[in-house]
Amino acid sequence: MEPDDTGRGDDGGEGPAVVVRLLGPPRVETRGPRPPVPRGRKPWALLALLLTTTGPVPRGRVQELLFPDAEDPQAALRWTLSQVRRAVGDAVRLEGDPLTCEIAEGVRVDVVDVLAGRAPAGWPLAEATLPLLECAEPDVPEFAAWLHGRRHGLARAGARLQRRHRPRGSSPASRSAVRELVRVGEQVMDSGAARDGTAILAGAVRRARELGDDVVLAEALAHYGRGYVHAVASTDPGAAAALREADRLATREGLADIASLARRELGFVATATGDPTAALRWLESADVAAGERPEQRAGVAHVRGFALIDTGLSEWAVRELDAAVALAETADRPRAFTAAVAMRARARLQRGEDEAAASDVAEARRMASELGWTSMRPWIDVLHGEVLLREGRLAEAEAVLADAHTLAEVLDDACWIALTSRGLAVARARLGNPAAAATALDGACATLVADADVCCWIELHLRDTLCGITADLDRDAALREAALLARRADHTGLAEYAVRAARHRARLGDPDAAADAWARALPHDNPALLR
Repeated sequence: MEPDDTGRGDDGGEGPAVVVRLLGPPRVETRGPRPPVPRGRKPWALLALLLTTTGPVPRGRVQELLFPDAEDPQAALRWTLSQVRRAVGDAVRLEGDPLTCEIAEGVRVDVVDVLAGRAPAGWPLAEATLPLLECAEPDVPEFAAWLHGRRHGLARAGARLQRRHRPRGSSPASRSAVRELVRVGEQVMDSGAARDGTAILAGAVRRARELGDDVVLAEALAHYGRGYVHAVASTDPGAAAALREADRLATREGLADIASLARRELGFVATATGDPTAALRWLESADVAAGERPEQRAGVAHVRGFALIDTGLSEWAVRELDAAVALAETADRPRAFTAAVAMRARARLQRGEDEAAASDVAEARRMASELGWTSMRPWIDVLHGEVLLREGRLAEAEAVLADAHTLAEVLDDACWIALTSRGLAVARARLGNPAAAATALDGACATLVADADVCCWIELHLRDTLCGITADLDRDAALREAALLARRADHTGLAEYAVRAARHRARLGDPDAAADAWARALPHDNPALLR
């Protein structure tokens, strides 16, 4: 029979003598003395590369991925190989050119089990969807690109393995089974496989309904709704309906944390659809449910800050995001902390506080790297690219934004694709090709109109940029775009973009626009609008 996931082997005795773990934090587990830990992260990266690649790997390819800047890449590879051999001993043999690896008899490797679709022995099935080399990624862009693709494939394979080997039955046997599905779904989403993760969360909702337990159903609905609106479609009606149902059930069952979560995510949806007034109502209600719990209060403050940035209350937005950062740190929630720091950077960029924004971006980049948070990288790179643009480092900005655009397309995230397209257009216009930049950005705006899944503020952000790039190319087209921007800003309540539309018209020679822009900007608390 197949081994189970408790560590016992086929005969019911002890599991394998050695288990190499590369999903999650990498390590080697043995029954005997603990093996030495290799120095640095590149030995683990090399081992992961060889164990998850079909066939031998040329040493030159390894050097390109792991040692692109080394003075002597061959020597660096030899030293790294010695560190790998020191850590794995006889469990895995690495040799040759091209490099090959051979797994010894009785040794199990989690990534090999996942790729082979084989039930694990010596490690738990629940961890089949953990990120490869979690928190142990070397800081090498070439390897990071390879790692992202491999993580995505492993997450899908891990989810298939879990489905294949889970206990048979039409529904989970208990609350704990549904909660485990929720945990696994969120892990898959964190790896960058958003649609696979939300499919698992949808399965958790279905099984919770079959279980007839409103407590666990409220939990599953809230996590499904949150995952879907953040990673798949910000304005999806089905996800919003799931959040509303979660709020109703949580309120009835006295689940304050779940009620706060559902309400704040409904505030996020209202912001994404261009209804900041409704967003603030939801967030006020979420605050009541959050009570004094810092984790919940951090989430509410973050979404409120996000909702306020473009409404003429950006100073209030920064204060809310300051609170979100501090509360997330108090609650020891590093992902919430990173997300709030990144959103504060956006608010500060909107206000022209470039130095403070650059500091926030640097902190968000550092934290995202430590956390291995692949799905957040395009957003943080967009902010990094904007900082570089404002510093006049155009070629660097273009390179950062091009990489971010590629990753956004791999993740299939419409919001990130739109924002990276906008950043690239700005960089290329300033590098001397405004016509091509305007054409590309106009195409992106046209796509956005047909794609209801993109946050409303992102559409206005792109249209604002298109006005600026088009102004020197086609005055009439720029005036039309400015008029459209003004109408969309008035319709959605994102008042800062109405000011920006008036400023575009003034630069294009509209005699009444300068006074209109000044009058619109005066009630706002954003000094950048008065410069």
